[in-house]
Amino acid sequence: MFVRSKQLDQLKSSISDSTIKVVYGVRRGGKTTLLEQLRSYLKRQGVPSARILIYDFDHPANAQQDPTQLFQQIKKKLTRDQVTYLFLDELETVPNYQLLVQKLVHLPRVDLYITSSAVSIQRLASQFPCRMVYLGPLRFQEFLTYHQLSANLSSLYHYLNTGGFPFAQEIRNFTAARNYFEGVINTIILNGFSQRNTLCNAGLVQQLALFLANHAGELTNVSRVVASLQDGSVNVSNKTLAAYLDFLQQGFLFAPCQELNLKTGTAKPTNAQYFPIDPSLRSILANKQNALSERNLAIVVFNELRSRGYQVFTSCKDHPVTFVGIQNQQRHYFQFNFSLLTDAAYQKTVAGLHRLPDDGPRTLILAKQGDHQLPGDDQVQTVSLVDWLMTE
Repeated sequence: MFVRSKQLDQLKSSISDSTIKVVYGVRRGGKTTLLEQLRSYLKRQGVPSARILIYDFDHPANAQQDPTQLFQQIKKKLTRDQVTYLFLDELETVPNYQLLVQKLVHLPRVDLYITSSAVSIQRLASQFPCRMVYLGPLRFQEFLTYHQLSANLSSLYHYLNTGGFPFAQEIRNFTAARNYFEGVINTIILNGFSQRNTLCNAGLVQQLALFLANHAGELTNVSRVVASLQDGSVNVSNKTLAAYLDFLQQGFLFAPCQELNLKTGTAKPTNAQYFPIDPSLRSILANKQNALSERNLAIVVFNELRSRGYQVFTSCKDHPVTFVGIQNQQRHYFQFNFSLLTDAAYQKTVAGLHRLPDDGPRTLILAKQGDHQLPGDDQVQTVSLVDWLMTE
């Protein structure tokens, strides 16, 4: 069983503290497995099974329970005078789950662990002391460790098409991979529809997902998507499309990268790039192998930045930067290019980075070196994509 060491260590370091531990991310991303590994660790530390309670709300028998009744059930099973480790898997399926959490946090000697496949679970952090642990698909480093591969463009190509979903790592052909990922997508759609009575058109979700996959990294908005779908004889209103776009984001299938005004520090709510949370989703939705292209590799860069804890934005149109990463209120500018073949192309790109506000470091990431020698630059760090993915 592959161990996500970074996230497991985060959970170990907060055992029995006063925070709620929330592990969130896309379905089939390994959240349940991660908590199984944590429970195994607790047992090795001498915690008896009777003090470890598990509720799987993905199971039909546990879904859609009343939070007050559920609280009473849990309360009866707690161990007196000793810490009980309580695991609530896929909590977002419980109606008004915030009420359940509010009741549980007032109980003494309860160490609470939650998993969720909905972006909205992050709101708990504004209501309770939480340790939020994001678990996305395997990063490139983890992918290499899993398969015992060396870091190079060949293994990066392999990663683009296999993707990072843990249970997809042993699938050996494209047809089987497509069937697996269609199952993932359909599970997300069905579970989402069961929680949102207003959403019912699975075909529209598929059409929207295909559009976003084909236009990954392009600045777009609801009106543009509606116009494109209508050109393909798919009639939908802006309001309906906006609801379905939010649905895909809530299920972690796509993540937005909003346009940031570098002078005001505000993001435009209507304009964003959208990236699939795993590069393999683009190949599956478009029914073709991913090429080692700038567009596909930008998906890897975007998701890597998010995994490193950055809020990720794109810059205003008059700046040549690919991503603006913000962490601890500090900006970092990342320009990604597949290659800059000539010295003139390199100088033009670096000159654009020099014109950015002097409020954060600048990194130029290149997938492949050109034929020219890169000159030194004190203000811009130039690094190969593979090397950048291997360091943090």
